[in-house]
Amino acid sequence: MHFVLYIPTQVIFGRPTGESLVAQLRSAQLRRILFVSDPLVVDLPWARQVYSALTASGCRVAVFTDVSSNPDVQEVSRGVELAREEEVQGIVALGGGSVIDVAKAIAMLLANGGNYSDYLDGNRQVQRRSCFLAAIPTTAGTGSEVTRSCAIFSDGDTTSKTVASPLMFPHVALINPEFTFSLPPLYTAATGITAMSQALEAYIARQSNPFVDPLAVAAIQTVWHYLPRALADGNDLTARQAMMLAALWAGWCRDQCGGGLIDALSTPLRRHLRLHNGIANALVLPHVVHFNLTAISPIRRQRLNNALALATDAPEEQLVERLIQFVRYLGLPTCLKELDAAVVDYDWHSIASEAMQAESIANNPRDVSIEDCRDLILASLLS
Repeated sequence: MHFVLYIPTQVIFGRPTGESLVAQLRSAQLRRILFVSDPLVVDLPWARQVYSALTASGCRVAVFTDVSSNPDVQEVSRGVELAREEEVQGIVALGGGSVIDVAKAIAMLLANGGNYSDYLDGNRQVQRRSCFLAAIPTTAGTGSEVTRSCAIFSDGDTTSKTVASPLMFPHVALINPEFTFSLPPLYTAATGITAMSQALEAYIARQSNPFVDPLAVAAIQTVWHYLPRALADGNDLTARQAMMLAALWAGWCRDQCGGGLIDALSTPLRRHLRLHNGIANALVLPHVVHFNLTAISPIRRQRLNNALALATDAPEEQLVERLIQFVRYLGLPTCLKELDAAVVDYDWHSIASEAMQAESIANNPRDVSIEDCRDLILASLLS
């Protein structure tokens, strides 16, 4: 048994965000800030509150909102350019996983130089600690606020690659569950299923370890119990708190143990079909679990059964069916036909080939071939 753990990000959960953020910046003696968000989030009332807290404290703030749901290297480059023009000393990221990933990439480049593509291609390595980054998540999904990597698409590439380094963790994560109150039901469900998928993959991954296992199971169980509540009542603070914890756990677990086949398949699907990450995860989750069942040990299957409120000795098929029912209950698609996608317009074999290039494919508990990827994609078309 061998594993290495990183837990460097300071997590501040539930305190007034503006006050905590200003205290962090004052402690670090930072006055020139790049505020990274997206066009939808930045105009929400609590986003304006955070911005106002920054300016009221005397910070000079430059705003960067050119961030998409599937960010690419050009977005990162534009953010770095603005940060250098404004001579920023630190970054505040307010948004979902994509926003925080872009902010992490910008913070790394400000400290290390070069272009993000240099690091994706392996021509440069991260050697210096990223500049100060405070991550404020507005979704309970990827847990990017406590991870050391960022997924950014390179030009013309449908395979999302990651640059990962212990030097890239955000310095502080400020978690305020109330910031998810305004999240629409569809995105509450999609980000929540992302948290479950990440925790599940970390739990069954080849690189899983006993330190991470309990948190991964806790994240799965928490999503199962509290995501429907958050969906039914977006202002249910108990449910929103639980989901933020689940996302933290799941993101950290995935960062320590890696992803698997869900990640490998969903990435090209979301890029080609322009899907939200959670929608792509929902499409492939039950099919990947069914594919991997033979490689999941009996004791791990029993724990998964318990986490999903099944009898410990429930048959394997019930575990898969429970996941399908859960995805449907959340109002998420279980097949591409539900998205009205013109499925005949895509080269699914090529998409399967792209999935095979994913870094996470080797971490799947069961060996995977390109034929397996194609069959699983086709299953998500027809189920």
